[in-house]
Amino acid sequence: MMNILEMKHIGKKFSGVYANEDIDLTVAKGEIHALLGENGAGKTTLMNILFGIYSADEGEIFWKGKKVHFHSPKDAIAEGIGMVHQHFSLVNKMTVLDNVILGLEKQGFFADRKSAKKSLEDLAERYGLQVDPDAKIHELSVGQQQRVEILKALYRNVELLILDEPTGVLTPKETEKFFNVLRRLKAEGYAVIIITHRMSEIMSISDRVTILRDGKKVKDLITKETNPVELSNYMIGRQLDYNFEAKEINQKEVALQLKAVTVKKGHKKPVLDQIDLEVYKGEILGIAGVDGNGQKELAEVIAGIRKISQGEICYMGEEIASWKIKERFEKGISYISDDRHRDGLVLDMNVEENLILRQYDKKPFLKNGIFQKKAIKDNAKKAIEEYRIKTSGNQGGETPVKLMSGGNQQKVILAREITEHSKLIIANQPTRGLDIGATQFVRQVWMNQRNEGKSVILISADLEEIMQLSDRVAVMFGGRIVGVQKKEDIEMEQLGLLMGGITKEEKENGN
Repeated sequence: MMNILEMKHIGKKFSGVYANEDIDLTVAKGEIHALLGENGAGKTTLMNILFGIYSADEGEIFWKGKKVHFHSPKDAIAEGIGMVHQHFSLVNKMTVLDNVILGLEKQGFFADRKSAKKSLEDLAERYGLQVDPDAKIHELSVGQQQRVEILKALYRNVELLILDEPTGVLTPKETEKFFNVLRRLKAEGYAVIIITHRMSEIMSISDRVTILRDGKKVKDLITKETNPVELSNYMIGRQLDYNFEAKEINQKEVALQLKAVTVKKGHKKPVLDQIDLEVYKGEILGIAGVDGNGQKELAEVIAGIRKISQGEICYMGEEIASWKIKERFEKGISYISDDRHRDGLVLDMNVEENLILRQYDKKPFLKNGIFQKKAIKDNAKKAIEEYRIKTSGNQGGETPVKLMSGGNQQKVILAREITEHSKLIIANQPTRGLDIGATQFVRQVWMNQRNEGKSVILISADLEEIMQLSDRVAVMFGGRIVGVQKKEDIEMEQLGLLMGGITKEEKENGN
């Protein structure tokens, strides 16, 4: 196979610290090439250099045998390189078609929309990326929005497609369909670079793997000649222990009880419908289900972000439906949102500031109306140490969180939300978008909290995570709890059916 791309001795520094150091990467035509590494290993930086977002400080890029230097993404796209970022760059109020042709000089606002629409429909049909050209972006699911991003790139005749953590927002079924699209692209001679940290996906979809660690390339491997254990060892430089020790909890004391909790949105079907649920002290209750079946609403109801239409919420024996968010936090209810950028962090603030967002107006951080710098710094230093938060160079707690990797941003949220006063922690998709090392760290945090007698509600689309950590599993479908079982009683087939809204009885009756 002919190499379509060669990146040689690429180096890039931020604040004097290497994000990429002396990296070589080659990608062949008709190849799916995985770029593997922990958060902060330099994967996205390397691809941002290739796509013209950053300029390399050192090294050369050869595209189809010709030395190139892209000053902007526009340059890269003009040469046939497209990139779909982890956080999509679509205009929500515009249609699919308008988003796809946006920025194309020959197809501006007064373009021949009829022929553009026909071209888009043909492209979608050819690669199995069906989506309504007239639909507004905000009406689409995350999986459909991703299709639009890929169509946007293909419409511009790219020959190399870079995908940054493309399956982080997809269900298992959507991932399967998405991989079929990639195989079709590969068969037609496209080159694909997929940035990921998921071993199963690498083994399933890629031809070759390049592994980065701490900004350096550590290994190039042919996928069919390696295995997940070897990949993991190269990626994090150590073997991981997948066994979590769960302490035996004898007494079953109820920490939280929901009775007939309902949340209505106008005249539509309730987003939460008659939820009955108990959470015990010293247990991890896993909430399984395909995204969008009421999990986020359930989390927000317990945290106090969303009001209930009817029902009761009892916490440690007290009715708390009328309590505000701050009141609940002070009484020990912590919340880790599924959207760390929108709900979890203030990106323009630094680590120190983000760590005190919940308690900035209390001692020891505020005294007589004056911020106590030493207390704020000491708090950050302790959190950085305890949660192994990687910060920029010598900046420590003064590092702006927007410059940090997803895994380190998530650790900042954990350090802030999990305090000695926490008694109930709601964690919504807490490892989404994290690499294997950060994921393992976060999972250990939940087990530690459980073993200390605290309650954890773990909402996750990752069934492996749910089964690995939970004492009991509740399945949500259509805003309802359709089943609650102890982990040891669960059959995976039954769990899958419940997630699709089919009960055991319905299956037996042939419905």
